Amino acid sequence: MQEQQNMIFKDKKKGILKKIVFLICFMLLFFYLFIRYGEPNFFIIKEFNIIDNSLPYSFHGTKIVHFSDILYGSTINEKNLNRIVNQINELKPDVLIYTGDLFNDNFHLDETTIDTIKNILSKTKATYKKYAVVGDNDYIDKNKYIEIMEKADFKVLNNKNDFLYFGGNEPLVFIGTNSLLKKENGIELAMQSTEDLSNAYKIWLNHEPTIMDELIKKDINPNLIFTGHTLKGLISFPFQGYLLKQEGVLNYTDSFYQENNTKMYISNGLGTYKHKIRFLNTPSIHLYRLYQY
Repeated sequence: MQEQQNMIFKDKKKGILKKIVFLICFMLLFFYLFIRYGEPNFFIIKEFNIIDNSLPYSFHGTKIVHFSDILYGSTINEKNLNRIVNQINELKPDVLIYTGDLFNDNFHLDETTIDTIKNILSKTKATYKKYAVVGDNDYIDKNKYIEIMEKADFKVLNNKNDFLYFGGNEPLVFIGTNSLLKKENGIELAMQSTEDLSNAYKIWLNHEPTIMDELIKKDINPNLIFTGHTLKGLISFPFQGYLLKQEGVLNYTDSFYQENNTKMYISNGLGTYKHKIRFLNTPSIHLYRLYQY
């Protein structure tokens, strides 16, 4: 009788153990499906108000939309790119900026795909202008990247600057520099201009956030810096920060930094790189509203 009870107890124990193992396997499978096929395909809008007394009043209320790191062929395909463009256009940006890494270096870019990307990006709309800079992955074919962006009506600031006037005599000056990782970052070249930059409201675009360190070294203090590249580490855990840190990030693990009067905003990107996963790090488009008070 005792032996029979022991057998029943062991069978129950095995049954419970099997259920626990099944539950763990199910949870692991669900977790993998979520970080691989769930979160990477969600796109959210992050909104920021930028209040700056130095802003020319004619640009009070200006909306800047910032997107970055599409890395086409990773988790971004034609369908997702169309969704991104639709979300951007719904925001009705005055200025649209792209901070690099259109390409994924593990994806073969044929002419059909290039035409697809070009045609979709050309549907983006902005009241004033669209700007772009070159990211490290865009050096897979830098000339092709510039061609795509220019065909989509983006002005590529290839170590250049551009003065934007609207309703007043004081401009916004957009300054763009190439990837620091590819050692083509020409800060001095980008500052060359026939117009006076000294008192202008300067907005610096670069792919990697470490541009802030380079500008500090040279005692250059733009009003705003917009960057990407970090992808926020793809996987984020509370109190642990993000886990899959890319080269050229250093300690820039947040979305916002300020040094003296310079504010830097970092996009966590839209695609993925090397690891096609995201967790607690939803792909995002940034909307900045500029105010002068």
